[in-house]
Amino acid sequence: MTAEPTATTPNSGPLGREEALAIARWLSERMVRRVGIEVWWKPDSTFVLPDRDGAVHAEVMLAAMRQLATLHPALTITPYAIEQFAERAQREAIHLAPTTILRSGGKAIRLSGLVSGMLFPPLLDVVSFLSGETPLQPETKAALAGLPRPLDVEILLAPYDAYSGHLLRLAGAFAAESRNVRLTAIEIAEFPRLASIKAVTEVPLLSVEGRRFSGAWDEPALIEQLWRIASNDEQTVTRERIFVTEFVTEEQVRAQSEGGTPPTSPPGTAEGGSGLIVPGR
Repeated sequence: MTAEPTATTPNSGPLGREEALAIARWLSERMVRRVGIEVWWKPDSTFVLPDRDGAVHAEVMLAAMRQLATLHPALTITPYAIEQFAERAQREAIHLAPTTILRSGGKAIRLSGLVSGMLFPPLLDVVSFLSGETPLQPETKAALAGLPRPLDVEILLAPYDAYSGHLLRLAGAFAAESRNVRLTAIEIAEFPRLASIKAVTEVPLLSVEGRRFSGAWDEPALIEQLWRIASNDEQTVTRERIFVTEFVTEEQVRAQSEGGTPPTSPPGTAEGGSGLIVPGR
C-alpha cells in the first residue's frame, strides 16, 4: 500500500493538520497488513477509589486512536466502554483505563495509559512492525522463533523519558515478531497508586515472568535475557551500563510546574501542539 491516504481534518482529534499529514505520509510508506486497534475506556473522572487509579486520559487516548485510524485504510478501531463490557474486561484482565490493544496476524500488544510525548513515535513504530516487518537482526528473529515457551513481558514507561521510548520500540518489535512475547506496556506516570504498589523509583522498568530489571536494553542483551528466563536460567545478563531516569508521577510534574520549579525532562524533544511527538520532526 503506497497511495497516500486522505488525512483527517484538523479538529477531529488531538493531532493538528500538519501532524496528521506527516503521520499519514509516514504510514503510507510502511503499512502492509491490517492492524486492529481496540481502545478500552471510561469517561475521565477525578474520582479515585482507594485501591485503584482513576481514568484521567481515557477520552483523549480514544480520540487520538480514532484519529490515527483515519490516516491509513489498513487501520481499524473498535472502542469498548469498560462499564458496558465489564464481564469481557474482567475476563481479559483489563483493569486500567485507557487500555489500547493492537492486533494483527494473531499477535496482540497491550498498552495502558495515554501514549504521548516520547512514547508516541515508538507506538507508531510498533503499529508498523505489526503491519509489515520488524527491523530485528536475523539471529534475533531466529532466537525469538525458537523460544522454549511463551513469556509474559511488562514494561513500565514514562512519556518524558527517552529510554522508555527506546524500550517500547524494542520490546514492541519483539512482540510483533513472535507470539512467544506477550507484551504489556504501561505509562506508569499516569497511575500513581499503581506506581506506589510496584515501588517504581526509576524508568524504564522491565518485568519478565515476574523477574524485574531496571533500565533500557539493546537487542542482543534482551534476547539473551529472554532466552535465559525461558530456559529457567537464573543468571542475569550483564550490561555495561544501565540507563534509567528518575521517576516522577504526572501529579508531581504538575505540582512542580505550578510551583515554578520546572520538571526534569530529556532534552531535544520536538512536540506538536497536541503534545504528541510526530516522527521525523
